[in-house]
Amino acid sequence: MVKSAPVPRGPRRSPEEIRRLMVNAALELLVAQGLGSGTERITLKGVFDYLQESQGIRLHYASVLGRIWVDQSEFQRDVAVAIASIDGSTAESEATVAGFLNILRKSDRTTLDGRWQTINRFCLYLGESNLNELVESPTWPLWVSIWAVSMSHPDETEPDLVRDALTKSYGSLTTNFEFAFDWAIAWLGFRVKAPLTTRQLSTAVSALAEGCALRDRLRSADIRDIKLPTGTKGRRESWTLFGIGLEALCRHFLEEIPSWEPGPIDF
Repeated sequence: MVKSAPVPRGPRRSPEEIRRLMVNAALELLVAQGLGSGTERITLKGVFDYLQESQGIRLHYASVLGRIWVDQSEFQRDVAVAIASIDGSTAESEATVAGFLNILRKSDRTTLDGRWQTINRFCLYLGESNLNELVESPTWPLWVSIWAVSMSHPDETEPDLVRDALTKSYGSLTTNFEFAFDWAIAWLGFRVKAPLTTRQLSTAVSALAEGCALRDRLRSADIRDIKLPTGTKGRRESWTLFGIGLEALCRHFLEEIPSWEPGPIDF
């Protein structure tokens, strides 16, 4: 009788490598399948099977239980924390940033009207591009779902790791917006009106973007293709509700810096 050749064993992995493999695979599954009402649908066996099928990696319960997680629910909590930690501040594509800088390079900064017109162009452009990036993101719907589950089921008996991760993610997003706004408005000779702050502006903008993106996924007709006579000689242009709200926030938050003079643009 001929014995079959033994199945070669894969490389020995550290607990941290296995944790990373399992959590990343769980996120890939959730992107493909959706979150539903929580991470309960992601099971250890389901992730084992997915890793075997997609990457040829064989793991089993002995690989993780007692070494990394106490039980399946602890694994699911780690997956939820990973989703909550997704950094939305890196969502802007290179094309969006390039378009933003191109508007600034072409702007007329010699007059107050020209500078406000640049704000108008920013809002028209970013209202469309940022909304698209949120709506088309494969992970943002998961982040929103985890946010909703966390808010509806707060854990007050022990440290809430998911809520902490959400707070850090929000903080990163707000700081990113804050830096971008400070830089852009300074180049245009504006500042935030006291006692308001740039952080309050960035918080309002991110909240508006998220709300519009949620509505857009349900009924985009309420959010997009709003025709306004903002083009050259009153030409009608297509705006998003996010872009309109963004300009309204800028008009309320910003004021001219007295005696400001434009410097050279070196980017």
